[in-house]
Amino acid sequence: MKRYYIDNSAWFDSYSYNIPAIKVGIKKGGGKNIRTSLKFGWSNQPKVVTFSAPERNLEKIRKILQAELSAPVIIIHTKNW
Repeated sequence: MKRYYIDNSAWFDSYSYNIPAIKVGIKKGGGKNIRTSLKFGWSNQPKVVTFSAPERNLEKIRKILQAELSAPVIIIHTKNW
């Protein structure tokens, strides 16, 4: 399983990056080892939610988060730091 993170994208400039709700949504979608981390590991970046999941679960996680957060766009990136 690869590691992924939910990007703190421009949508969250206007709406809260609700870490507890994101964690619950990821768990509902089959994500494991859900943690928070500073984006890119840099101290001047915001915290993002990271998780492990099979690639086949990513679309399910995305749809759950879109519904839970009322967000039209959820960006999931591979964690490479």
